[in-house]
Amino acid sequence: MTSYTFPQFPKHALLQKVKDSFVKRFLTDKASIRYLEEGFIKATDIPFVRFIGIKEKEEILSLDLKKNVCNHVETIHAAAQFTLAETESGMRLQSLFPELEQKVIPLVRDAQIKYKKPAAKKITAHSFVEEEAIEKFKTQFGKKGRALLQIRVEIRDIDDTLTSETYITWFVQARLDENV
Repeated sequence: MTSYTFPQFPKHALLQKVKDSFVKRFLTDKASIRYLEEGFIKATDIPFVRFIGIKEKEEILSLDLKKNVCNHVETIHAAAQFTLAETESGMRLQSLFPELEQKVIPLVRDAQIKYKKPAAKKITAHSFVEEEAIEKFKTQFGKKGRALLQIRVEIRDIDDTLTSETYITWFVQARLDENV
């Protein structure tokens, strides 16, 4: 596989003013402020991800069965499973394109989830991306400075039972601010 160099994009001071204003009015979390200042945040440092207790060990994300993530039937809530899947997809995106750290703004564009079995035990996330999708992303990003990438995530319990399957499409836009 050949190495690919992503193009450089123009910088704009206006975005810095917007960021400064936003931080002063709304953000108090250090991880969020660091993202705006440095352009990078590890997915497991996102405040909501930390709040529900997603953990990373040996590059595998997991979520324990505990009261604060359970639903009314004492299984892991659908929203908690989705958060684990979305976080895993973000980690996969970062691992696929480390050269884009601090150079892009990734946002979820679309997500589809299907719940298969109740999650009544600790769950883990496993992501998959087709090679053809990666190549299409590189081509599109190289031409336009923005691209889409779909990542499939399986959530499995500790007995390897599939509890949900998610398809998450990321929209990745080149940063246009002074931190690039």
